[in-house]
Amino acid sequence: MIDQSIGNYVFITLTLITFFSFSILIPIYGYFHKRWKGLAIGCIVQPLICVILFFLTIGGIFIYQRHTLNKHRKDAMVKVRKIDAEGDTLIWYVKPNEECCFECREKNDDNAVLSPKNMKLFDVVPLDSFAVCIDDKIVVKFDMENRKATATEYDKPIEVISIDWDKVSAFYQKQE
Repeated sequence: MIDQSIGNYVFITLTLITFFSFSILIPIYGYFHKRWKGLAIGCIVQPLICVILFFLTIGGIFIYQRHTLNKHRKDAMVKVRKIDAEGDTLIWYVKPNEECCFECREKNDDNAVLSPKNMKLFDVVPLDSFAVCIDDKIVVKFDMENRKATATEYDKPIEVISIDWDKVSAFYQKQE
């Protein structure tokens, strides 16, 4: 599994610390220009500006993550789906760059937006001439002549939702 979440939290924390550090300059600037009146106004304005910058930063990061996650969906060469025992839908988006995006949708949430909390990334390992392995448990085999694909999880068949045969062909030409 490719872990990306810790990097996002570190980036958010460092950004917020930086904004808070620079916001301390607002009362100092007010003091140099208007003395005590400027300092008082700066102390009132500083938290407001800090809160606005915090929300803009977190909103911008959220929009960027949604864009990135939606791009994972669009770049998939194969989409594989399984419904587990609790009724949750598990979907794997296998991309031609040897990466797989995994999404877990809860039972009654078919129109869910892909969010970072229920998404993981895995490496895709090419097995032989026309098969790939995901997370050491899912194997997708391609029949290039008949244009069919089969997916199994621990040798139990699971559903293949869609296949982009142009991307699959390009993936295997790149492997050779």
